[in-house]
Amino acid sequence: MAADAEAAGWDAFFLWDHVSWNPAWGGTPPMADPWVCLAAAATATSRMSLGTMVTPLPRRRPHKVAREVVTLDHLSSGRVILGVGSGDDFEYEAFGEDRRDRGRRLDESLAILTALFSGVAVDFEGAHHTVHSPPSLPAPVNGGIPIWVGGQWPNPGPFARANRYDGVVPRKASADGLLTVDDFSAVRAAVGRSDDDFAYVASGTTESPADTGAVRDYETAGANWWLESLHPWGGRADAMRARLRAGPPRG
Repeated sequence: MAADAEAAGWDAFFLWDHVSWNPAWGGTPPMADPWVCLAAAATATSRMSLGTMVTPLPRRRPHKVAREVVTLDHLSSGRVILGVGSGDDFEYEAFGEDRRDRGRRLDESLAILTALFSGVAVDFEGAHHTVHSPPSLPAPVNGGIPIWVGGQWPNPGPFARANRYDGVVPRKASADGLLTVDDFSAVRAAVGRSDDDFAYVASGTTESPADTGAVRDYETAGANWWLESLHPWGGRADAMRARLRAGPPRG
C-alpha cells in the first residue's frame, strides 16, 4: 500500500498506533504493529514521509520510542513525521496502564524525546520520568524529527501543546470526530502559529481526486495538509485500496 501511495502521488503515509481495539468501535479487526509496517514501507518507498498518527506517548517509554523513531528515520533517509497524543482510554484499561495525569506525562515524554533526538547527554527529572543518559546515537538524519500533536477540539491543552512543536492534527470531541470548517479556523487561532513550516492538518474522506470541495474549504480555513481517512472495515478494503491508488485530491 505504501508503494502504491507513493506511485499515486500522495505526500505521506501514516498508520494508527494501537495495541488493542475498543469494542465500542464495533467488530474485532486484525491489527499489525505500525513500527514494523513502517520499516517495511521505508524499504518500498523513496519520497513519501512516513509516520504514526498518533503514538500515545503516556503509555510508552520515551527512550524506546526515540530508538524506534530514529531507526525508522535512518531506514527512510530522513522521511519520518511523528504524530503524538494521549491515546484511547480503553487501551490503558485493557492492559492495566495508569491513565491519570496523561497530559503531564505526555509533556515529559516530549521533552525527553526531543532531548534524545539532539544527540547529546540527557539529564531530566520529572514527576513521571527520570533520565540520566549518555548521548543517544545516531541522531536523526536531518537533526530532528517533525512532531505533530493530536488533540480533540475544544479541549485547550493539546492545542497549547501543539504550538511548541511542528504541527497539529485536530479531531472534534464528538461521536464522529469531524471538525467543521469554523472549528478548524478556531483551532488555528488557538494554536497561534503562522510560520509556513507548521502543519495544520485537516482530515476527511474524498470520493476521488476530483472531489476537492471540502479540501478547498479547509484550506481557506488555514489547513495546509489534507489527511485522507482510509479504513478497510465494513467490507471496504477494496474500495480503500482503489481510492489510495487513484491519488490525492488536488487542483
